[in-house]
Amino acid sequence: MSRGKIKLFANRSGRQFAQKISKELNQSLSPLETIDFADGECKIVINGEGGSVRGCDTYVVQNCFDPTSDRNIYQNFFELLQTGDALKRSGANKTTAIIPYHPFSRQDKISGRESLTAKLVTNLIDTAEFDNIICSELHAPQIGGFYNKALVDELPTMYILLNYLKNNFKENLEKLVVIAPDAGGSKRAEKYAKKLNSKPVDSFKIRSNNRANYVEKLEVNEDIRDYNVLVVDDMIDTAGSIEKLFETLRNKNINNSIICCTHSLLNGSALERITATNANLITTDSIPRTEEFKKQNRWYHEVSLAPLYTEAIRRLNNDGSLKELYK
Repeated sequence: MSRGKIKLFANRSGRQFAQKISKELNQSLSPLETIDFADGECKIVINGEGGSVRGCDTYVVQNCFDPTSDRNIYQNFFELLQTGDALKRSGANKTTAIIPYHPFSRQDKISGRESLTAKLVTNLIDTAEFDNIICSELHAPQIGGFYNKALVDELPTMYILLNYLKNNFKENLEKLVVIAPDAGGSKRAEKYAKKLNSKPVDSFKIRSNNRANYVEKLEVNEDIRDYNVLVVDDMIDTAGSIEKLFETLRNKNINNSIICCTHSLLNGSALERITATNANLITTDSIPRTEEFKKQNRWYHEVSLAPLYTEAIRRLNNDGSLKELYK
């Protein structure tokens, strides 16, 4: 049973990804106006030129972290909330937030007197009355349980990344080891290794002084001489862990190396650090990038999640199961 006519909207930082979905869906984006005020506020207006949204199944695409714009993650996140509120007040039957990189997902636990920001964020999304959330690779999977109302579908990216790897770097898959840059990613490394019939290496140690984006030392305690190396992670922020890992790998006499992650934030000194590894980075378009960025960083290889998200939209619209998409 259909949830209503599909209408696809894009916030300003979600437009790049939304246009890809629009093409896959063979449906134009519905008009959405964002009005900026002098004090930094903005207002979201559902443009009537696209017709009423009453009774419709509506989808809002937003990339809350957008390095191609001067808007920060807070501004983009609040635009998303305003859009959900505007759609519900306009009579939409269902509203779905498409946020490939879920914002604030690293703040899922507390130590002492600090905010549980991930829970605060899910409360705000619930308050904006979104019915569904579609995202990928939550840094902390338990965040899906933080929502009280919205249903969360965390679409996997491993198979998409693996297909790109097999089709474009086949020669690097011979005599391969798979490594995670931190202890938390060891299960992910094991999954990749199993699919590639390779060797997982998880005997490493990280010693940190609890500063954000800081790693003191990382060790790999296995003999991987003459192996190709695949480093897998959910996200790369400043690439500090990657830098420490490759400092160790340089003494291991490895062959070729590839880094694979879903969310490439690439803040701070990340570009210089990844360039210094001489590795290729395979990632997704969960973070918007300009064509100029891709030309300047030849090690950057991007695969689109738009076909996967488009199929999720089709299935949700018909109240269908998304189970097959997890395979």
